[in-house]
Parts: sequence; structure tokens; C-alpha cells
Amino acid sequence: MTDAPPIPQGPGVQAPFPAPPTEGGGARLGWALGIAGAILALCCGGGAVAILGLGVTQVAALNEQAHVVVSDYLDDLRDEKYDDAYKLLCDKEQAHLTRERFEAREKARTPLRDYTIGEFDINSGKLPVTERYRDGTSDLVTYRFESDPKTAQLEICGRE
Repeated sequence: MTDAPPIPQGPGVQAPFPAPPTEGGGARLGWALGIAGAILALCCGGGAVAILGLGVTQVAALNEQAHVVVSDYLDDLRDEKYDDAYKLLCDKEQAHLTRERFEAREKARTPLRDYTIGEFDINSGKLPVTERYRDGTSDLVTYRFESDPKTAQLEICGRE
């Protein structure tokens, strides 16, 4: 076995292996953590924005659907298309009220001239409508809606 010669001491002497760099290590670590944090924030923030957007879209879709259903219903009543109007009622209302009783009830009311629809309340499932009748009177009526379990479409399920 041979002994390695001792490393000489003094100025200008080189070590037998390069030493790892010491400057800039903290800056690289800081940059790496900052970039990772930014990516995490974008991913989580993007998910939150997507969920918020989905909620807003859902509310707008329900509001539009409620407007369409009540417009069709009131147009059918005004035009005396009682079969079509009856089909827009929820199953519970149809079970409670036969088609013939529905028509008799609607014919007994003052005929509808026109209406103005308010904003759908997604929490209560209610939609206010100002109905104006041919005799010059008007009334604020609130329609209740339920979602059909088979089709997921809104249906009129009462009037207050």
C-alpha cells in the first residue's frame, strides 16, 4: 500500500477536488419556493374561480328557465290553451287538480291581458309576476317551482 503524498499547505495550492459553490444557494431555494407557491395558488385559485363561475351560471340558467316556463304558462292561459298550460304543472299539482277542474278554475278567473316577470329566487323556488287583466286590474302573484325528478326541468307547483 502506498501512502498518498500529503496535501501541500500554502498560497496557490489547489484542493484535489472542487468545492461545492456556496454563493446563491439561498436565492435559488427562494425562487424555487416562490414559483411552486405561485403554481399552487394558480391551481387552487383557478378551481375556486371555476366553482364560482359554475354557481353563477347555474343561477342564471334557473332564472331563465323559470321565466320561460311561466311565460309559456301565462301565454297558454291567455290564449285559452288549457291543455298546454296544465302540462306545465308539477306532478303534485296535477294529482291534486284534474285537467277539467283546472280548466274550470282558469275560466272562472278574470282573463289575463299581459304580465311582467320578476327575478327568480333560487333559495325559495319562487318567481313574482305582476299580472294585468282585461278588466284593467292587476295583481302581484308568486309562482312556486319544483324540479321534475325525471327531466330536471322546472315545473309550476302552485301560485300564491
